Amino acid sequence: MRILVATFLLGSTTLAAADPDAPAAISEPATPVEPDPGTTATSAPGETPVLASPIPSVIDQSAGITAGAGAEQIGRDANGSVSGEAHAVYHETRERYLSTFEAKAGATLRSGSSGTDGAANVDGRFTLAHAAVPDRPIVGGWASAELGARPTLDARRDVARAVFADAGAGFQLGLAGQDGDRVRGVAYANIGGTLQAQSDATRATYTFDLDLYYSCRLRPDARARCLHILDTYSLGVSGKTQAVVTNMYFVRWTGLDLGRAWGDVGIGGITNGTKLSIDNTNDTKPPTTVQTEDLPRIDVLSWNAGIATMFGPVEVEARTQRTGYVSLDGDMSIEDRASVTAALPLAAHTKLGASGFAARTQWWTSKTDPGSHANTGGAELALDTRLHDFDVHAGAGVARSFYAVLDGGAADRPALGFRSAIDVRHSIKNWVP
Repeated sequence: MRILVATFLLGSTTLAAADPDAPAAISEPATPVEPDPGTTATSAPGETPVLASPIPSVIDQSAGITAGAGAEQIGRDANGSVSGEAHAVYHETRERYLSTFEAKAGATLRSGSSGTDGAANVDGRFTLAHAAVPDRPIVGGWASAELGARPTLDARRDVARAVFADAGAGFQLGLAGQDGDRVRGVAYANIGGTLQAQSDATRATYTFDLDLYYSCRLRPDARARCLHILDTYSLGVSGKTQAVVTNMYFVRWTGLDLGRAWGDVGIGGITNGTKLSIDNTNDTKPPTTVQTEDLPRIDVLSWNAGIATMFGPVEVEARTQRTGYVSLDGDMSIEDRASVTAALPLAAHTKLGASGFAARTQWWTSKTDPGSHANTGGAELALDTRLHDFDVHAGAGVARSFYAVLDGGAADRPALGFRSAIDVRHSIKNWVP
């Protein structure tokens, strides 16, 4: 049995694992949990929906199989696809706690002017959390794998311009308790890893996310307002380049009531000067230390702020954020990004959506590299509707992007690109007890 024990110190991170050679990589953020029927829920931009007033006991469960077909245009490359997906979901709210079990698996066959290929994915997770803060589980776990994934038009500079694969797993632990209208938690941790591969390049990353302390005030018929202290996200990367990158928010507020809007804001810093120690407890080998090598020392301020509001029937969300990471080719990267999304319901089962982004990316390949930078940005329109028993999605976007084309080349400079897609899905079987 593999046991991970992690301790975060200012300036260093220690991680003990039973198997230091096991694949590991970037952690996934907690999957948003859909509110159970009969509860009040609201959400701020970029945050998991929070249940403000859970009822004593509600069970929501379903399972189904879906088949689909679609077409996609990436630059001058057109392809068609057929796909299938199966899923199972179980949510139970009992008194103050929310239990969630989710599993899904899918496969896609694509064929077009560039040849025939396929994609597959599987994802599973479980959590037990306080119903008011489902994104901070008391205990939880997740595992996922994906083959044939494609970078999107608005993706940050990371992998090369081609399909890639990743697989990972992790667990979540935390302490939380409620006193009146307050929920307080300490030492919430999300520990795991993923192995990512593309052609002959691989990247393994050990993940240690820690929210040292948070306090949420519950409000009837409104989102809980939370304060987070020392909310950190640390990644130990090994591959072409070894590095440890920590994105830390010294303080972060979520669920801020701004009158006709909800907001959140976090202030912190990014550093690649920390260390990650991996100890194999099954033998006498000395601990393995992962630290930043042959990359410039980076210590910069960071932020994460968002707002969500309504303009008549239009729901609008906007966010700005700075993040630090190591790309698959081993470059140290800093990205400043601003994004906005809008959704307009046109009918009972029809929604028109629009999104846009602008980003500035800096990256360094070695200690002596003075650095490079590039600006990207674009917009997309999408229409989602239901025709009889079929769910239809159509979208088109244009952007100056690192992934304007998927020709297998390095993502070294952005170019103007266009993508469009249409997808039709039909539920073959759906079980709802």
